[in-house]
Amino acid sequence: MASRKVDYALAVREAVTALAEAAERIAELDTIFTDSGYDPGGANPILGEDIDGHDITVADLTNASTFATNLSLFLNKGDPMIFDYASAINAFRGM
Repeated sequence: MASRKVDYALAVREAVTALAEAAERIAELDTIFTDSGYDPGGANPILGEDIDGHDITVADLTNASTFATNLSLFLNKGDPMIFDYASAINAFRGM
């Protein structure tokens, strides 16, 4: 039987791996957001009517992009801006 220390170490590895995978996916989606011109001011911006009825706003998507950019900065020794990321994430999740 694994000791509590081993259980803890395995749980940490699982959580850190999940975070790394999520950070990679978030960065990938943010690249699609900007490369496709979906961002405000882009060639093909996502408008409110495009996502009507899905409980997601254009502001939520823009805040998610800000989060993605700054998460990457944080993880790569950059200088992320001060922003209320928890509120932005919770608003996006409909909480």
